[in-house]
Amino acid sequence: MNQDFKLYLRNIIIFTVLLAVIQFVLSISIPTHLVSKTWPLIIFFFVGFSIIMHRFLLKSTDGRPQKFIFSFMILTTIKILLYLGIILMYVLLNKPDAVAFIAAFFLNYFLFTAFEISAVLKFLRQTKD
Repeated sequence: MNQDFKLYLRNIIIFTVLLAVIQFVLSISIPTHLVSKTWPLIIFFFVGFSIIMHRFLLKSTDGRPQKFIFSFMILTTIKILLYLGIILMYVLLNKPDAVAFIAAFFLNYFLFTAFEISAVLKFLRQTKD
């Protein structure tokens, strides 16, 4: 396992633990009808998918930085379609929790996307040097 991926794993674990603690505190602080019971699963889903995506990006750019943009765009497209499919299936199967689930999902989506973009930008700056 290369050093870039080890550093990414360490950072995403720290980020995820902090995010889980914050969401736990929020889940016991705000009214229960506003909190989806699935928030821990959402976090696990995002951290797992983020690790897989980052690993794939690192593997796809080994020695070929010109493939990075193509790989990143393909993975982003797949990710968005997968996320929309998950939201749609959950909403159709569990309508009472739909609004809270969507709010938790999008909150995590934006936070993990910001983390991924910062990690990718840091990786790209390192490869230029």
